[in-house]
Amino acid sequence: MEFVIPGLTIFLIALAVAFFLAPRATPLIAAILSIVLLTYGVYDHYSLFAGEYKLSTWQDGLKIYAPFLMIGMILVFCIYGMVAFFTNGSVPVPAMPSMPSMPSLSSVANSIGNRANNIINNTQSLGSSLGNSLSSFKNKKSFSFAEVI
Repeated sequence: MEFVIPGLTIFLIALAVAFFLAPRATPLIAAILSIVLLTYGVYDHYSLFAGEYKLSTWQDGLKIYAPFLMIGMILVFCIYGMVAFFTNGSVPVPAMPSMPSMPSLSSVANSIGNRANNIINNTQSLGSSLGNSLSSFKNKKSFSFAEVI
């Protein structure tokens, strides 16, 4: 019981916050809270694994690419800024295509009825042709397997 009660209390408090406080929070509060929690998470992770960060050497080979990456990102940002400046920051939005008109309910019902009638007629003709084939097979002379072999 020593571990259940505190865990249950924390769960109930988190549930109350999620149901009563979170829906009333504005997007600005959510953004600020997420930045604060992310900062705390990064700090806590770094303080927990500080020794491993100091001994890490896999990224040393990537240091030679840092100036090229930085210059490339600055160029992309400058080009984006110029394009946004000369287009007044507007984004062209294509016109929506017009929707085709919906068929009327009576035409849909007629189409479904015609399809059902076709299925019924095809089934009846299949049954009659199968019956004719079976009766013609029955009317032929009987044979034994000895004659076939």
